[in-house]
Amino acid sequence: MKFFSTFLFLGLLGLSPADEPVALRDAFKDHFLVGTAVNRSIVTGQAGYRRDADLVAGDIALVKAQFNQIVAENDMKWMMLHPRKGADGYDFTATDALVKFGEANGMEIAGHTLVWHSQTPNWVFEGKHLPPGVEKAPEPEAEPNRPGRFGRPRQFNLDGPRASREELLERMRDHIHTVMGRYKGKIKVWDVVNETISDGGDEVLRKSPWSEIIGPDFINKAFAYAHEADPDAILRYNDYGLENPDKRAKLIKLITSLKKQGVPVMAIGWQAHLNVSTSFEKMDRCLTEMATLGLPIHITELDVNSAVRGQRGTGADIA
Repeated sequence: MKFFSTFLFLGLLGLSPADEPVALRDAFKDHFLVGTAVNRSIVTGQAGYRRDADLVAGDIALVKAQFNQIVAENDMKWMMLHPRKGADGYDFTATDALVKFGEANGMEIAGHTLVWHSQTPNWVFEGKHLPPGVEKAPEPEAEPNRPGRFGRPRQFNLDGPRASREELLERMRDHIHTVMGRYKGKIKVWDVVNETISDGGDEVLRKSPWSEIIGPDFINKAFAYAHEADPDAILRYNDYGLENPDKRAKLIKLITSLKKQGVPVMAIGWQAHLNVSTSFEKMDRCLTEMATLGLPIHITELDVNSAVRGQRGTGADIA
């Protein structure tokens, strides 16, 4: 299988095994950028979890040789970048290193992500307001700081006290303006809203603190704030599972509505988690239908699972 894959790939590039190896970024330079996710060990050059100095050096060499765009694996998500409330709650150490690494190596940088229901610290949604129809707050947990599954932070409880719509909008705007303002002109494309389409049922949007506290127009607000922060940036809506016809129909309905309202959505990000049974016909149908939106389609993630059925789950709950 390994040799077959190698010969097939070389054939697609119009090469024979005797030819000099061609880097991915060079093979497709006339068509699109080829990016990869990087962690803080790669951008700082320091050994990290399960990666000693030699392995990190190899990672860096591979990234420099093959790619011309990079994105942070985790370090730009709200929990890592803005773990505590207030102006002093930001930690730009890893993201500054990412931008410096990209600039030093002539790479474009993508920003991921500004508004997401996951990996957002609970303080963002906390407040003193009760949900509509609730007259008394539930009893506090005996262990409020006890971590959730696999040691991850516990999911925010929407049945208890929470921020008001105005408070959450203010926090969203502050975060977007602070982060995008810091990297204005350096990061050219941003995943503004991430994975907000529901996986099942008739509803278009998933239930999340953003949609429950602010309402469905939280997407409109996020894109408006992002455009304020950097009018020259390319602003993406990013999601997975768009190879599924039902979810793709929801995407088209959502983006069509946003465009009619003048929301500055400028590109679609597609996290393509595929498997070996995915046909070219299916991929062509996906791209053709999404192209009706009239927006560029960016493949923001791409993996092909060797199991015929692919991933057992495609949900966005990383816990």
